[in-house]
Amino acid sequence: MQEKIGKREAATLKRRKHIVQAAALCFIDQGFHQTSVRDIAKRANISLGNLYNHFQNKTALIAEIAALEAEELAGVAKQLNGTAAPEKRMERFIKAYFKAVSGKENAVLTAEIMAEAMRNPSVAGGYDANRQGLLASLLPLVESLHPSALPGPRAELILDMIEGAGLRVAFESRKVQKTTRDALLAWILSPVS
Repeated sequence: MQEKIGKREAATLKRRKHIVQAAALCFIDQGFHQTSVRDIAKRANISLGNLYNHFQNKTALIAEIAALEAEELAGVAKQLNGTAAPEKRMERFIKAYFKAVSGKENAVLTAEIMAEAMRNPSVAGGYDANRQGLLASLLPLVESLHPSALPGPRAELILDMIEGAGLRVAFESRKVQKTTRDALLAWILSPVS
């Protein structure tokens, strides 16, 4: 049973989400290192002290972005469940994950966070946990489609290909093509030789 939150807690959650959205926009526009906490406060239209009441630093903001991403990925992972044929569930998953990673702003933000995660293990943790959760959700379906074809590495490759195509959007200023999605689906569903 979900516990009802009070007005104060609801206002705090709303303010935190607003700050995180402002931070994400700053990271997209200016880059992680070029964005100061003051820039984020200004974009959120709050005082610097108010921002620090909610988040200790930019790394804490990235951790919150990872938490929001986890919620989004849970919705994507739901596409893997159900009673539909495995091929149909895989198709739904691929479409949903491509959509999630290939928006221009999302692609740029992902590139910024990935660059920071390579240098800062505390940033990498949340995003790695998100990916591992998605991988764990995907693996049973890959195993059912290709039980003898190294399903673990195959599932990782599926995520790599979708994420790579999504990142390309940040650099090429174009949408992921339907043909790219279709080619990936054909590869996944093809018999293993």
